[in-house]
Amino acid sequence: MKNTPQTSAAPIEGGPGISRRTLIKASMALGAVGMLSYLPIRSVMAVGEATPALPASAAAFQKLSQFLTSKPVQAILAQRYYDALKKYNPDLDQSVAALNTLVEQKKLAHMDDYLALTDVDQALDTRAKTIVKSLYLGVVGDDENSQLIAYKEAFMYAPTADVLVVPTYGRGPETWGTKPDEKKVAG
Repeated sequence: MKNTPQTSAAPIEGGPGISRRTLIKASMALGAVGMLSYLPIRSVMAVGEATPALPASAAAFQKLSQFLTSKPVQAILAQRYYDALKKYNPDLDQSVAALNTLVEQKKLAHMDDYLALTDVDQALDTRAKTIVKSLYLGVVGDDENSQLIAYKEAFMYAPTADVLVVPTYGRGPETWGTKPDEKKVAG
């Protein structure tokens, strides 16, 4: 009879009866579990969650925001931006409706098409640019009452997300505490 070499299922010499195959499978399973620790758990858990339904006004705002930025806008953030912008601009619903109608009537495919238009009402154009500014900065408003809506999710960080880590400090009014007293210098 021919001697056949031992297969990988044979026990390791001097071991407690564990085969190489079992050891390799266990190592691979442990490695896979270790790799899972690198996944953002909230993102994995959110996959199964249903997207909350937005009221019609916020849904129209979300649709316009996605057109103006060419980026998907999360429903929860769309609602928060909408609520904050509505405080500053009570006629936001009319502006959003007019801009969405303009996009549909002119069959605009991209923000660049919108920017190429020469006959846009100045007030609507200003409103559109305010929405874009808010989404990119993550802040609504320019005064001491401005609201921080999104930090890490602000669109300004997207172009460098693969290279730079989002800074871990906050923004907005009074973030670092009260301003020091101003001293007038005579002279």
